Amino acid sequence: MTTPPSANEPGEEPPAPGGETEPQQPWSWEPTLREAPESPPPAESGAEMLARLRERGLISQEEYEERRGAIPAAGEPPAPSEPSPAEPPAPALFFPAAEAPPVPPPDAPKWAPPAHERYPMHFDVEFPDQLNRGTTFIRGIMVIPLLIMLPLLQYFAQVALLLGYTAVFWRRKYPDWLFSGLSGAFAYAARSHSYWLLLTDRFPSFSKEDSPVTLTFDDPPSGQLSRWRVLFWKSILLIPHFFVLSFLAIAVIAVTVIAWFAILFTGRYPRGIFQFTVGVQRWYWRVMGYFASFNDRFPGYGLSADTGPASNGATVANGLIGGVVAAGYGALFLTAAALGSDYVTADGLDYERVVAGQQQPAHRFQEDFGTDEVLLRLTRAVDPGDQLAEIIRPAPSERMIIFQWTIVNGTGSGALVAEDAAKLKVRYEEDGDTRTETVSAAVIAVNNKTAPTNVAASGTATVQAVFIVPEDAQVLELRFSGGFSDGGVKYVFE
Repeated sequence: MTTPPSANEPGEEPPAPGGETEPQQPWSWEPTLREAPESPPPAESGAEMLARLRERGLISQEEYEERRGAIPAAGEPPAPSEPSPAEPPAPALFFPAAEAPPVPPPDAPKWAPPAHERYPMHFDVEFPDQLNRGTTFIRGIMVIPLLIMLPLLQYFAQVALLLGYTAVFWRRKYPDWLFSGLSGAFAYAARSHSYWLLLTDRFPSFSKEDSPVTLTFDDPPSGQLSRWRVLFWKSILLIPHFFVLSFLAIAVIAVTVIAWFAILFTGRYPRGIFQFTVGVQRWYWRVMGYFASFNDRFPGYGLSADTGPASNGATVANGLIGGVVAAGYGALFLTAAALGSDYVTADGLDYERVVAGQQQPAHRFQEDFGTDEVLLRLTRAVDPGDQLAEIIRPAPSERMIIFQWTIVNGTGSGALVAEDAAKLKVRYEEDGDTRTETVSAAVIAVNNKTAPTNVAASGTATVQAVFIVPEDAQVLELRFSGGFSDGGVKYVFE
């Protein structure tokens, strides 16, 4: 379309003042068709452009001469000039342009998520559509044969574990026959546990083909099992697992009671409880496979079948926690042993009065968690006692001493008297030297029964300890330690 009137077009001479102008076409919004030039006008040279600018008075004669000298003559190449530094690209107005991703070659493999590492054990139980109400009701009676079978199986498993540890320690491999036997024992135990927990109505058999319970372990890697992880280190690593599983076992017992009522009323096992119980067993058998050294892959924490081996960080954390717990138990054991070795001391006893039965020291020992107690009273000493113990004949240079106690057991459990419960410390002369010796009782009898034996719960017993000492021995101390006396009693004679 036509353009509105404006300033003169470039190249036109300005009108003279007061002169006449050509009439112009009235401006309109209607488009005006113009004929396109047949060919573009030829480009001006540098000298021509300078001449035109001088003719119009836009530059002076001096500027024209100066610029005219810098223009090369026709056909002469331009003088080389210093390259100008590249200007930085203009910043984007809003967001920088994203680079196009590289195009992968056509034979490149497509990306896929990393494969999940499977734990070398598989346990599962088929979910039953319907369960028998009658056998579920009397399940406690039907598992009685299992109560006889499982302890025998556990004894076999303990022997097999010991043999397996020995083989792994010396050869770093698990014997095939031992692995088959022990894994088969684990599988039978898993079927028994599932039947006990109402997961199936099928009584466990030694054949695994027809059972809805599946427990399999991958073959142990030959020559690749770790020696230093056998038994002791694995036991420490698994302490956190055993701690968590102990609470989960309590939860399984509780939900099994709920499932028992649900089966009696509906004939079906609640699926959520079923999956939880199966998951706890799956976790337990992962731990047992690692403990038995079927593999060295530390088990992860989880109920799912997809739970794989734990990471290195989780293994280290379990080792630290297990080590702290094991050290705590060891400290408690040593403390209890140290406290248990302390004797209650009865000082200043007159040996002659004890022999005469005029001095009878008594001590009471209370249970750790209760108010019941055991009374221990030294009633008398027979010195010499050769006429009382006719079975034992001392040598001519020796004599026999018999001490007698009365024990009143007021607890609900037996009070143990061991065969080495009494010791006597004496001093005597030999070859001109004074010697001190502690001798053990030649025989200890509890109600005329040779120790070790128990004093019956809520019962009374007479304990006699027979000592053989040199003829001139002087009695210094008498010690009595029983399973009820927290270390024992030490009698010191003047």
